[in-house]
Amino acid sequence: MRVIYRQLLQGLLVIWIVLSATFVLVRLSGDPVAILLPENPPQEAIDLLQAKLGLDRPIYVQYVDFLSSALTGDMGQSYFEGSSVSEIIGRHLGNTLLLAGVAFIASALIAIPTGIYAAVYPGSFGDRLLQVTAVVFSSIPAFWLALLLVQFFALYMNWLPTYGTGTWRHLVLPAATLTLISIPSLARLTRSSLLEVLPLNYVQASRAKGMPERRVVLRVVLRNALVPIITLLTLEIGSLLGGAVVTETVFSWPGIGHLTVVSLQRRDFPIVQGVVIYVSIIFVVITIVNELLIRLASPRLRGDA
Repeated sequence: MRVIYRQLLQGLLVIWIVLSATFVLVRLSGDPVAILLPENPPQEAIDLLQAKLGLDRPIYVQYVDFLSSALTGDMGQSYFEGSSVSEIIGRHLGNTLLLAGVAFIASALIAIPTGIYAAVYPGSFGDRLLQVTAVVFSSIPAFWLALLLVQFFALYMNWLPTYGTGTWRHLVLPAATLTLISIPSLARLTRSSLLEVLPLNYVQASRAKGMPERRVVLRVVLRNALVPIITLLTLEIGSLLGGAVVTETVFSWPGIGHLTVVSLQRRDFPIVQGVVIYVSIIFVVITIVNELLIRLASPRLRGDA
């Protein structure tokens, strides 16, 4: 339990720092009143709207009000839509979790078996193919890969829609983009982790006792190589959420990444701040879950709790 408390306290500190930095940075981007009002508005209209949005108050008063409201779960209302921030983010968060979830499962199902195969048969054609494809996909930016997939599968082959949502076909290209980006690092780490364990004495002892090779790899080797794999898997969730910003923008996927970009362009401060709160909480939860899974997978670390 000490570990959870320590991780929770560190997470709260990180959330406060991130929220404070976001509060300052979004206000440096400009005045939203200039976007909300028509061109060359009268000063009376500017003053009236600033007072309505609370932007005429001193910055420290806005900051204290923002933090106290965030503590109660009230993140305000959108400047442009008028709806509550929680309602708007709730509509978009499900789409992002669906996209990241599909990409995460696909990445794990492809990368881990591929990494195991490459470790068991080092130097084979499959191993060399993994090394080459890992370098290729690690070198391609997400937005460029997304455009390549759109160009081939949507525009040239006409198999899939280019953007939007509504059917499973709309999910294929953005999920494939995130999956292809995340597979190389996970596959290579799985390979290197298993290669470190394979020569160890207890693995050789398992073979000497007559244990079938498949059981040796899956029960002995993989189990003792799990810690770095679990760490990268949990970190990969954060990477997928971050990568979703670019992918959702390219495919006009209505998730929180696309919402954040649009809100930044419109200087919709409450939405940006609300997204940061949600994403920060998700990252803190991921960190705690990662710590617990590592300790469950490694008996040596349980005593440190």
